[in-house]
Amino acid sequence: MEKKQTWLRLVQEKSAHYLNLGDGGFDERMRAHLVDCDYEGQTVTYAFPTQDWQINEKGGIHGGAIAGMFDAAFGVVANFTAGENEATTVDMSVSFLRGVDYGMELYLKVFIVKAGRSLIRQRAELTDAATGKLLATASGSWMPL
Repeated sequence: MEKKQTWLRLVQEKSAHYLNLGDGGFDERMRAHLVDCDYEGQTVTYAFPTQDWQINEKGGIHGGAIAGMFDAAFGVVANFTAGENEATTVDMSVSFLRGVDYGMELYLKVFIVKAGRSLIRQRAELTDAATGKLLATASGSWMPL
């Protein structure tokens, strides 16, 4: 039980820290917030609002902004998974399944696949919060420093 409580505390603390650094940086501009975490399932879910600065020339959300959402969420999860260390992105792959419209509220659920000493593997799903439709998936590796 103590390990679970420590994990939940780390999720909350690291999420609050990395997503709200106060520096006006990319992760902070994403305006994500923690929605849910499941110790047994090793998942963490964040909500991301769509914003006007993310709009592409066709009026949808730019693929780079979507990739940035995955990287921001993966980074937070990798950093608390690495314990006292930080972690850096080694590789990340994104698959775009449906267009993301401006005005959508998005849920991004991160699954910790394997948390080793030298590499952390993760995968994630981006869904429309209102309908639950799957919009994009991603996977990648992070290295604890």
